[in-house]
Amino acid sequence: MRIGFVELLLILLIASLTIGPSAALWVDRWLRRANRASAAAARRRAVQEAQRAAEREEVLQRFQKLSIVFTLAAVAALVWALVLRPIEAPPKAYTAPDHRQASGAAQAVLSTDRREIWDLGGYQGVDCIRTRDGLVYAAAWNGSSLKKRTSDLVRTDGGNAAVILSVEGELTGFAFDAAGDLWLTVLTPAGGTLCRARHDSWGASVEQVVTQIDGAPLGALSAVEVGADGKVYFAVVGQESAEQGLESALRTALLAHTGTGAVYVYDPAARTVEQVVGGIAGASGLALDERTQTLYISDLGSRCIWSAAASARGLTAGGKGCQSSFSGLPGYPGALALDEDSTLYISYRWASSSWLERHAGSTFLRGVALRLSESMQENLFSLPADGIRAEAVSTASGSWLWSFSGKPQGSSSALCPVENRVYFGIAGEKALYSVRV
Repeated sequence: MRIGFVELLLILLIASLTIGPSAALWVDRWLRRANRASAAAARRRAVQEAQRAAEREEVLQRFQKLSIVFTLAAVAALVWALVLRPIEAPPKAYTAPDHRQASGAAQAVLSTDRREIWDLGGYQGVDCIRTRDGLVYAAAWNGSSLKKRTSDLVRTDGGNAAVILSVEGELTGFAFDAAGDLWLTVLTPAGGTLCRARHDSWGASVEQVVTQIDGAPLGALSAVEVGADGKVYFAVVGQESAEQGLESALRTALLAHTGTGAVYVYDPAARTVEQVVGGIAGASGLALDERTQTLYISDLGSRCIWSAAASARGLTAGGKGCQSSFSGLPGYPGALALDEDSTLYISYRWASSSWLERHAGSTFLRGVALRLSESMQENLFSLPADGIRAEAVSTASGSWLWSFSGKPQGSSSALCPVENRVYFGIAGEKALYSVRV
C-alpha cells in the first residue's frame, strides 16, 4: 500500500500530537536539570572563590601583621644597636684642633721595589719595629681574634728571618735596656701587661712585671721605652677595653675622646709605678730623647705630640710641664721614633676625618659611630694610599724635614729610622716597607 503525501502529513500530525507534549516535557525537564546543575556548579565555584579570597585576605593580613612586627623589631634593634646599647666609653665633647699650614717638608714615597720590601711570612700585622746591632726586630702577630692571637718577635736582616720570642696575645711594643733585657707590652683579653724577658732566656720565659695599677687592670698598652737609668716608661691608650686588640682600643679612644690615656714609669729597683702624664685623648705612641731627657707622647684625638721631662710626675696633658711640641697634625698620630740626630718620626694611624672634626661637640653622633661595626668605623678616617703616612721633624729647631706617603693603603702601625732608611709596618700587611731619606 502506498502512502501518499497527505497521509504522511496526517501521520506526522497525529505523532506530533501524541508524542510532542511528552518530548517537550522531557526536554524542558532536561533543560531545567541542566540549569540547576550549572547554577549549583556556579554556586560551588562562587563559594570556593569566596573561600580562596578569604584565605588570601587572611594570609595577607597575617603577612602585614608579621611585616609590621618585623619592621618594629628591626627599628627597635637598630635603635638599640645605634643609640641605646651600652658602650664602654661614653664620648665627651671637645673642640677640634686646627690644622697646621703646609710644612714645606721634603717629600718621600715608600719603595715599591720588591727587593726593598721585607716579607715576614704569614703574619697579619706589625705593631712595633726596633733596631739593635745592625739587625731589625719586628713585633708581628697572627689571629683575627685577640683570644686566638699569638705574637712573635722576629729578627731579620732582609734576607733571613728568625723568631726569637713568642707570646700569647698581641705584642704591641718592645724595647731593649742597657743590659740587653727585653721589655714588652702585651695585650690579652684580660688587659694589658708590662713584661720582661731576660737577655739570657729570650724565648724561654717572659716575666709579668706590671698587670694593674691601684688594683685596676691595665688598659690597652701601646708603647714602651727604657731609659739609660733602667726606668721603663709605658703608654696606656685609655680606660677603653683591650678585648679586641690595640687597633680597636685606639678607634674607641679616638671616637670617644675621653682623655683617659696616660704614661707611667716603672722603676725596677724600687718596684714602683708612677704616673708621668695623664689626661691624654688616646696615648698611641712614645719616644724618649736621652740627650734632653724628654718624653714625646702621641695624642691621637688631639692630633698633637706632647713633650714632658722624663723626671716629671703627675702632669696633665696641656698643663704646666706638659706642652704641645707639635700640633695641628694632618692625621691621627701613632707610633713615634727618634734617630741619632734627635729627629722625631711621627707615624699616622689614620687620616684626619672631616666628619669626626665637624661633630667634635656632638656626643650623640659620635656615640652612634662608636656602635658601628669595625669596617664602618674605619671608613670614617681610613688612611688613603696617597695620604701622608708619616712625617719627620727636628726636635731642636722645630722644622719639618720629611713627609712620607705611598702605597699600600692602611694605617701606619709602626716605624723605625735606621741610618738613611725608615722602615714602616702597615696594618694588615705581612711585610716591612721602607723609604730612603
